[in-house]
Amino acid sequence: MIFRSRKDHGDEKVLAAQQWMEANYAQNISIDAMAQQVGISPRHFKRRFRKATGATPLVYLQNVRLEAAKEKLETTQESVNEITYRIGYEDSSTFRRLFKREMGLSPRAYRDKFCRITA
Repeated sequence: MIFRSRKDHGDEKVLAAQQWMEANYAQNISIDAMAQQVGISPRHFKRRFRKATGATPLVYLQNVRLEAAKEKLETTQESVNEITYRIGYEDSSTFRRLFKREMGLSPRAYRDKFCRITA
């Protein structure tokens, strides 16, 4: 699965939020705080974001983080625990379950299959 984000929707505030999430995914991100940052009420932001992108802000953030995790699994030898923290999750077991649910493979199996580092 490759996450492709919709950015041709024409909503500048949602686009700004998308770009901010993609640049700051490792931070502790509050969707409500992000809504305030782009000048929209949290409830309206969530509806507007979903209409523009087809995903809720939380699902979008999870997808951005999963893409970052996949890239790290493919190109580094960092442990899954290190990757978990670097992409913004605090609990490795939660990350592993989410990764397996979305990718169909555990992080370890994903690395074994797609790692581009030669030993």
